Amino acid sequence: MRIEQWYKNLLIVVPAVFSLKLTDISIYLPLLMGFLSLSLASSAGYVFNDIKDLERDRLHPRKQYRPLASGQVSVKEAELLMFTLIATSLGLAIQLGTCFTAHIVALVLIAFLYSLYLKKVAVVDVTAIAVNYLIRAVSGAVLIGVEVSPWLIAGIFFLALFLVLSKRKAELNIAGSTSREVLRVYGGKWLDQALNMCAAMVMVTYAIYCAEVPLGHKLVPTIPLMAFFLLRYTLALELSKGEHPHEVVLGDKLTLLATLALISSVLLLVYVWP
Repeated sequence: MRIEQWYKNLLIVVPAVFSLKLTDISIYLPLLMGFLSLSLASSAGYVFNDIKDLERDRLHPRKQYRPLASGQVSVKEAELLMFTLIATSLGLAIQLGTCFTAHIVALVLIAFLYSLYLKKVAVVDVTAIAVNYLIRAVSGAVLIGVEVSPWLIAGIFFLALFLVLSKRKAELNIAGSTSREVLRVYGGKWLDQALNMCAAMVMVTYAIYCAEVPLGHKLVPTIPLMAFFLLRYTLALELSKGEHPHEVVLGDKLTLLATLALISSVLLLVYVWP
């Protein structure tokens, strides 16, 4: 189920943060239910991916220890778990409305298409994952009935793309090009260029958001923090032995400090600073 990956679904809270809704207690229950629905749907996608990648995972230096690859769980048990997760996720989503349910269905469909086809096509693979990050964030706006700035949406997408590309680079460094088909296409130089492009786009879209949105002027002091985070994360990626974003962040004290400083500064400036 990869519960340690559920933190990605906290993106559902982002629209509430930037629409000044965090002080509205009435949104907390829908957001909690939405978070659980997204998390269960995401876990179903992970289980399906593990089923499809079973033989490859058994040869991977790290993935061979996953429950399915190691033989702790059978394929039939994994399939039963997957269907249970989808049913429970949809059961929660239906209570939150048709539009949110559509986002959950889209998330699952993209995850399944990714496991079947999309992950085999260079650039399409990372874009599909980034789109699922975006679905998580937009679904939060749907739940609380607010509009999200296009610049914020663009920023989330490019940040997601940056993180996914960084994972590809880590996989290439740790396990080589044999661990994933698209890594035979990607090269270290191309990944570096793509990471630099996405980091630049994150900065551009975030800076424009701060300049164009009425609330954004409060966030101007966080622009240097965003730049430091991206630069330090890129450096930490080179030094880390982790593949996932949370492993990179937790593995480097300055990256962790930058992450906490950025989040706390945004909350302080938006909700406390006059």
